[in-house]
Amino acid sequence: MKHTLTMMRKRIALFLLAIIFCTCGLAARLFYLQVLKNEKYQAAALTQRLHEIEIQPKRGLITDRNGKKLAINVSLDSVVVNPRQIKNVDQASAALAEALGLPVEQVRTKLSRDTSFEWVARKIEPEKSKAVRALKLDGVYLVEESDRFYPNGTLLSHVIGFAGIDNQGLEGLELVYDKQLRGTWGRFLGETDAYNREIPGGEKQYLPSKDGCNLILTIDEVLQHIVEREIDRLMEETKAKGAAILIADPNTGEILALANRPTFDPNNPTAVPDTNRRNLAVWYNYEPGSTFKIVTAAAAMEEKLVQENDGFYCQGGLQIAGHYIGCVTAHGSQTFAEVVKNSCNVGFMTIGMRMTREKLYEYIQAFGFGQVPGSSLPGEETGILLPVKNVGPVEQANISFGQGIAVTPLQMISMVGVIANGGQLMKPQIVREIKDTDGTVIQPFTPQTVRQVISSETAHKLAGLLEQVVADGTGRGAQVPGYRLAGKTGTAQKIVDGRYVSDKHVASFLGFGPVDNPRLSILVVVDEPQGAYYGGVIAAPVVKRIMEDALRYLAIPPVVSDEKEKTEPKVEVPPVVNLPLTEARKILEGTGLSYRVEGEGSVVIEQTPPPGTMVKPDTKIILERGETKPAPGQVTVPNVTGQTMRQVAQTLAEMGLTLKPIGTGLAVSQDPPPKSQVPAGSLITVQFQPPAAGPGEPASPEQ
Repeated sequence: MKHTLTMMRKRIALFLLAIIFCTCGLAARLFYLQVLKNEKYQAAALTQRLHEIEIQPKRGLITDRNGKKLAINVSLDSVVVNPRQIKNVDQASAALAEALGLPVEQVRTKLSRDTSFEWVARKIEPEKSKAVRALKLDGVYLVEESDRFYPNGTLLSHVIGFAGIDNQGLEGLELVYDKQLRGTWGRFLGETDAYNREIPGGEKQYLPSKDGCNLILTIDEVLQHIVEREIDRLMEETKAKGAAILIADPNTGEILALANRPTFDPNNPTAVPDTNRRNLAVWYNYEPGSTFKIVTAAAAMEEKLVQENDGFYCQGGLQIAGHYIGCVTAHGSQTFAEVVKNSCNVGFMTIGMRMTREKLYEYIQAFGFGQVPGSSLPGEETGILLPVKNVGPVEQANISFGQGIAVTPLQMISMVGVIANGGQLMKPQIVREIKDTDGTVIQPFTPQTVRQVISSETAHKLAGLLEQVVADGTGRGAQVPGYRLAGKTGTAQKIVDGRYVSDKHVASFLGFGPVDNPRLSILVVVDEPQGAYYGGVIAAPVVKRIMEDALRYLAIPPVVSDEKEKTEPKVEVPPVVNLPLTEARKILEGTGLSYRVEGEGSVVIEQTPPPGTMVKPDTKIILERGETKPAPGQVTVPNVTGQTMRQVAQTLAEMGLTLKPIGTGLAVSQDPPPKSQVPAGSLITVQFQPPAAGPGEPASPEQ
């Protein structure tokens, strides 16, 4: 009995010890959870009860240099649902689908998911928003979101780019500066029950969003509108494949306007092919042709290899290392200043060959070619340069007049700025500053000098030579009365399947002004224009119109600096024979000349005065038209009698014919005779005889 009682006591003691041990363990665990880990598990519990809604920030604005808005935000409603709060999925799906114009099955799928948050439709039209609100469905909510909007449509679209549905930058500056523009998302946390219903008086947390910073560009919206107007007119008149126009401040490198065609509307970027969104101004590699002669001239002048009055002789081509490289025509005797004015390939090949290939490349690279310009615009290309070790005499001669090298429009506008500003290469700039939402500048972008390329003396002298190109050379179409402008025309054949073709060209004009105090540099590039394709004919008049409006807008007054400018200006009559009447009219209007049409037909077969004649601006040109249009590849030979050798050479060259001169003086006869139809590129033999006064014989050809 006693033994049994002892055993029972032991068992009770063990049981009590076990209870005490378990109680202490539970107490310790409770102490660990409730005291030591209180904050952790309280936060975890709160997280399970809190329903999170993200608050989208407003994307920063993009404005021009004067604060005019180019990219803004508008508020639109988006439809979200909490499927757990939907009482009748089929009924709600049908009603919501009808209000939004969506397939019922698509809406039902979203409303049937086991989640507490689903997007149904993002950034809907106000009419649809009103219809959804009128349904008053449980679990269906309208959330206000910010949507990107571009108030000017296609204006500056290639620079600005566009943003996506979540306000993320996808192209252009919207992409490059997405981090600064996007801002910081906010959050709203509300306490809910097990059915995800909001608990009245429950805990709430609000973390506000921070709107993005504003991007201020160097662009001037007024100048941009001028450029957009002119590029549309250019495309309409030339039926070109594409075009690019840039305006820059040569003193700072700031891009003031930039337009490309084809284009797109950033409000609906997918409505056009992807190729329309390419920024040709920074991406397009093209052979510059004669506009590149500015680089050759600058290098030779800086190296003291040529002077303004040095003599040259052009017989229509030059033999280089066993290869004959032609000029547009035989220019005869010329000074270096006339070589620049007449854009003579022979002259530029001659001075280009006076340098070693290494020295020529040194200047080409100093002007920024073969390198990314660094404007911060996406898609910048470096152009195409042959490795210097692969450059032989023929390649060097070709590069000297802009063939065998590829550049981008952005590189070219930077290059001409060197001549305009006194010899400094400026880094192209498209963003002026970044401001916080309160207007505080948080990141300024100041003009940056890349390097001194040539001396200010060389730049000043070359600017004077380029002024003569506009005043009395191939760039006469860019003249603006009362202003001294400088520039260079360019016309280059395109390469197809490794060969130059005669029916595809890139025409361009590159210029700046006023010469005495340059404020603007302008580049016009036209890809594959139809009909007339010379830079002086189709690109120079565009620069003229832009300059006229831009100088007036910038309040730069015209200046008459000397007696020569006070005299009545003269205009050289352009060649329009063989052209359709509509095209001839366009060319004459581009030079400011009026005209009278005689005869019947659609093609100009004769003109009076003849091409090359210097006349008063109010002179009326008589156009004789006929029914017969030259067959494809054929041109009608113009009447060149009475003209100087230079005038004849220019007239024939602009019509695709080649001059074979005999003698000197004025043209007295020609073979084939006027109005004959010959294949393009034919040789026209012209006999010249000195007038009574007898001009001197041409100088010996330059060796």
